[in-house]
Amino acid sequence: MKLSKIAFWFGLVSIPLSVLIWFVAPDLGGSSYDAIADTALRTAFKAAHSERWGIFVGLWPATLLILSRILNERGK
Repeated sequence: MKLSKIAFWFGLVSIPLSVLIWFVAPDLGGSSYDAIADTALRTAFKAAHSERWGIFVGLWPATLLILSRILNERGK
């Protein structure tokens, strides 16, 4: 399989992945948040953590889709 196609499909898959991470990541925060005694602060940190990961993964589609196009044009 050509590398451009792999980058294209990973770019498409990372779009719903970023949305999924945004909503599921607060539950995957790990035990580092359990040490925070204040419930509201712990919830805010978990929400901020998942938001950052969702945005980070949300940057992948543009990068991978552009890379796919560049690799496709170089392969011709």
